[in-house]
Amino acid sequence: MARNRTHRGLVALSAATIAVVYAAGYIHTQAADAALGATDTAPTAAAAPSTAPPTPKPAAQSTARTTQASGSPAGQTPPPPAKAAFKDGTYTGVGNSRRGGVQVAVAVQSGRIASVNITRVSTEYPPTDIAALPREVVSRQSAQVDFVSGATFSSLAFRAAVQQALSKAHA
Repeated sequence: MARNRTHRGLVALSAATIAVVYAAGYIHTQAADAALGATDTAPTAAAAPSTAPPTPKPAAQSTARTTQASGSPAGQTPPPPAKAAFKDGTYTGVGNSRRGGVQVAVAVQSGRIASVNITRVSTEYPPTDIAALPREVVSRQSAQVDFVSGATFSSLAFRAAVQQALSKAHA
């Protein structure tokens, strides 16, 4: 009985084609991957469980302190007002990932992040996936936003864009 077998030349040609497609994809995404590595802040390190023993909490003090109208303990001078973290103005930033890029405009008023607008999205996914991230930047006053499940690369590009804009705004 004759058996149907795939010709060895066809198998070799298929394997070579797969290797060429893989190499082309690797070369095409290498620049974005390098940029991603430069801006990646290792989100998995923050989720790693701590092996250090818990630190004991200090016991509550039994003596009550009185406070002045300024809110500082009695007998102490209040600290000077904090210096503004950012220079006022509107700053732009661009962030890229292996799935595309995001451009933002960050408005700073009175030394604080007042608003963040996504001005351009060239990722493979819709901008609605990361639409909540600008509010997170304003509430946290930082580019350190949570990654959106299913839009990790878009979140990385957004974070990098905000970091770039805020680096221009440092006072």
